[in-house]
Amino acid sequence: MTVIADNEKRVVLPDAQPGECFDVQVCDNGFVLRKLKSLSPGPAKVNFIKRDGFTVAMADQPIDEQALREALANFP
Repeated sequence: MTVIADNEKRVVLPDAQPGECFDVQVCDNGFVLRKLKSLSPGPAKVNFIKRDGFTVAMADQPIDEQALREALANFP
């Protein structure tokens, strides 16, 4: 596949999806481009709603209870 950089030094990768990360390394004979795997799903989107008179946070991702315990153990 051949791609051409524009005036802003940008290159479009036809198979790339929005949000994907790539590692670019400069070598003696050009560039090496590697796709990086996502290690975490990213920050959760949270909506606050009222339930039975209480404000409750509803996240778009499940809560990892082990990570929650570790975070609360370090909380002062």
